[in-house]
Amino acid sequence: MSPLSKLTCGIIYTDAFQRYLESVHAEQFEDNPQQILTFDYVRCLTGPQKGKAWWQLTWTPLEASPEYRRHLIGRVPVYIPKPVSQGLRERCLDFKDGHVVVLP
Repeated sequence: MSPLSKLTCGIIYTDAFQRYLESVHAEQFEDNPQQILTFDYVRCLTGPQKGKAWWQLTWTPLEASPEYRRHLIGRVPVYIPKPVSQGLRERCLDFKDGHVVVLP
């Protein structure tokens, strides 16, 4: 695993994840003016999907993302909504074999 960094909200990430995020930002930034990359993460705690999780990046208008929920990963500004921040706290985001991996 590559070296680790940690955001003030408790999310840990690898250099590989940072490079992935930088590449996504570079590819999509011009098509998303006045927007910020946003983490979406859902992990089911109960029911038939218990234990499964889904991850995606979306773009959110800057005016809809409070500054205190914005973070920098490398040079990339990201918005991490409170529920996502809570779900990913003390978990590690990595990028392996072309996929984002959330490690416990």
